Amino acid sequence: MNIHPSDLVLEVGSGNNPNPRSDILVDRYLYDNGQRAGGFRIVVDRPFIIADGYKLPFKDKTFDYVICSHILEHMEDPEKFIAEIMRVGKAGCIEVPSDLSERIFGWNFHLWYCRLYKGRLELRKKKEGERFGGFFHRLIARHIWFRRFFEEHEEKFYVKYEWNNKVRLSVSRVVPAKKFLDRLDNEAWKLLAQAKQDLPQDIIFYFFWMKRRAQRKAKKILRRFLWTLKMTVGAHHIIENLFLLLFCPMCSSGHVFKAGKSLTCEHCHAIFPLIGVIPVMLVSRERKQGW
Repeated sequence: MNIHPSDLVLEVGSGNNPNPRSDILVDRYLYDNGQRAGGFRIVVDRPFIIADGYKLPFKDKTFDYVICSHILEHMEDPEKFIAEIMRVGKAGCIEVPSDLSERIFGWNFHLWYCRLYKGRLELRKKKEGERFGGFFHRLIARHIWFRRFFEEHEEKFYVKYEWNNKVRLSVSRVVPAKKFLDRLDNEAWKLLAQAKQDLPQDIIFYFFWMKRRAQRKAKKILRRFLWTLKMTVGAHHIIENLFLLLFCPMCSSGHVFKAGKSLTCEHCHAIFPLIGVIPVMLVSRERKQGW
């Protein structure tokens, strides 16, 4: 990702695995991770805000870079979501599963087939639910040879789209024709035919894979420890620094200030709860839902 050291970076939909470079995390939920990594908890190891992706509580162009990883395929209104991402950010990166990956793994809660075509991110309506996804998810979790195959062909399973100033997006809500799906299935089976065990390669891959996992785990533990320490000795500084960035999502024209255990908009007087140092910046109709 083309991120400069001085860039202020937002991550939308950070879930249980936020990018190490993200400075501010936004997620719609604090406890519900069902459509991502299931039993893994949402990670809060840096400034975190509960907000909706369609209504982010920031001024225009607040951030130099916006990371959005595996969120777009869940959005019912991707155009509105992308417009909001472009409003608050100057540049960014969007990662989604490819349409090929969607046919193989078949997440039943994803709404779109996604692909990158001639520099444009293309979304097509997805009607089917889970196909063979459960089988292949178990395969990648339990068998190192399939994990090696997956990482060796990662560019076929993921689409990474980096943008500057504008996201080039096209969305089709017409369910794809059988010819389109047959072509994807044919590509999927040709790719899967290359998956096979190779004991020497599998052993080497397992060693380096476990090493990467251990390094990532150590960095996460250290980051969480430092965040806990920071909350213990300077929680008020965390909130004060967030004040510089936050903007009321209700009226889109007012800053917020701390009033007791909540935040209040100076313009429309909307009140937003605080969970420790986490602002809950949801619009009123969303607050009864399970954040």
